[in-house]
Amino acid sequence: MALSLQRYARIDANSRFNHFLKERLTRDKQRSMIISMEQIDHLPENLIVEILSWLPVKDLLQFKSVCKSWCSIISSPNFITKHLKNYYYNPNNDSWKDCLLVQYYVTHAELQLYELFVDETPRVLANEVLDDMPMRNSYVCGPCDGIYYVSQPGTFNDTGRGLWNPAINEFRTLPEIISKPHLPSNITYASNEVYGFGIDPVTRDYKVVVIRGHLSTNEDETDNVKFPVVSVLVYSLRTDSWKYCGDLGRAYDLETNNCYIYVNGCCYWFGLYGCSDYSDESDDDDDDDDDEVIISFDMATDAFKEMDVPDYSRPSSKCLGMYDDSLAFLCLSDTEKVFDVWTWNEECCWIKKISVGPLPEVRSPIGHWKDNRLILQCKDGKLVVYDPKTQVRDLAFQKDRWCEGAFAYMESLVSIKDTK
Repeated sequence: MALSLQRYARIDANSRFNHFLKERLTRDKQRSMIISMEQIDHLPENLIVEILSWLPVKDLLQFKSVCKSWCSIISSPNFITKHLKNYYYNPNNDSWKDCLLVQYYVTHAELQLYELFVDETPRVLANEVLDDMPMRNSYVCGPCDGIYYVSQPGTFNDTGRGLWNPAINEFRTLPEIISKPHLPSNITYASNEVYGFGIDPVTRDYKVVVIRGHLSTNEDETDNVKFPVVSVLVYSLRTDSWKYCGDLGRAYDLETNNCYIYVNGCCYWFGLYGCSDYSDESDDDDDDDDDEVIISFDMATDAFKEMDVPDYSRPSSKCLGMYDDSLAFLCLSDTEKVFDVWTWNEECCWIKKISVGPLPEVRSPIGHWKDNRLILQCKDGKLVVYDPKTQVRDLAFQKDRWCEGAFAYMESLVSIKDTK
């Protein structure tokens, strides 16, 4: 798994010899692996397929060079789907779950993505900055079947977006995003564009959804268009194109998620509606907490739904996440410093699952991880993990910047090049 990400790492002059030695060891390993695999080549093909479908991606990429038949098997869509089921989605397989990607804001035009290798303690064993990832200095969203959506900050010129599968070293630049049809020329985009990434559970098509607000440069309404306008634009990997899906009914001010929120075919965002960010007319005396809202976007129907937030302790630091494979609302009370986890159940209501604390050193939740572990950031920038079994543990990773998000690293053979 490490090799999959580290193939993007820079090789300086001092490490060229070490790199040469690693390449040689890799070739030697491949030769011995081929000899071993030839011993089982007499097995029935269905048994070979079953064995291969439980192996890591980095091994399968090497096995493609064993023989033409193995290359054909590993490259086939049916095998890739089987591998996702057996290796990727198997709850008993933890071999790919020991890596986190955490992102930090440096400047308006610079972001840093760190790769953290974590053991079962949990603690960070090693970390590396992925400076040379494709489309560097990009926000990351994912993974969905091992694929990440990346977007450069301030991408309102409709470029600087892509899909990335680091395990198989594939990157796809997305086409220029379309604008809302028939907008007047004197408009500008609001600065709070948000996005989501997931898969249509019906068509199995990977989609990116972008929600952006439009403002008029004039105070008056123009060409019978009322401002603000919040538009929805969706990219389909299958068609490699964007489409305009209409406008939202309210002037939502949504927050970019600190962790990947795609649950059961829907993406989610937390935010406010009827807020003053889109207008100079505001009530400075009071911020009504009742304006808080969660909205979902259904990848199959392209439909939005508005949801109430739970009755949590306010004021709090909060974000959305996952817990028990359900949508979760993570919040840390600013006064009592108690950390609560709420989950959305099948009866369409919020249930408080856990309450932990006080945690006086913790500043806010920033993401979810495997086995219901949750990532929290302390006031000094240190990252800790809440484990329901062992409570709060230090990850031994600290930066003097605010963490913009925590994401799991997951491998898959899903290609983003050939979408037919």
